Amino acid sequence: MRILGEFHWKGGAIERRFTGAERKMIGNLATGLAETMATAEDPEAAEDAVLLRLLPVAVPEDPEASAEFADATRERLAAAKTEGANRVVADLEAAPGGVVRLDEEAAVVWVKALGDLRIALATRVGIENVQKASSPQGLVYAWLTWLQGSLVDALDAA
Repeated sequence: MRILGEFHWKGGAIERRFTGAERKMIGNLATGLAETMATAEDPEAAEDAVLLRLLPVAVPEDPEASAEFADATRERLAAAKTEGANRVVADLEAAPGGVVRLDEEAAVVWVKALGDLRIALATRVGIENVQKASSPQGLVYAWLTWLQGSLVDALDAA
């Protein structure tokens, strides 16, 4: 039995219908994430809590090794997160009747992007435990968690 609103396989693709409000909410979060990732190389953004969570220091006890690792990976990782967020926005904007259809590769991009959105939201508003998140932002976080799980379940069913 399928709960209304889950991702599911149909006609060789994973799909889900999004309401206008859902598309706007996810689109705003994803746009904000892409904007944050664009500041990853800006020294003034070095202490941004979202950047610290999504682009963590590799070896906290060794600043030199951490700097070397960041030089090799930070820009590429930020770009990948931006690309994922932008893909989600593009897919939502292009969805006929709000129905997003994803092949397996696109679904993996979405799973990662939804995870990044959850982390960014939780970091910005101070959510530490989804079971205790009863604020409006906490409910959005819980919904994103459920949505990501639904997509993972659909991928597992492939």
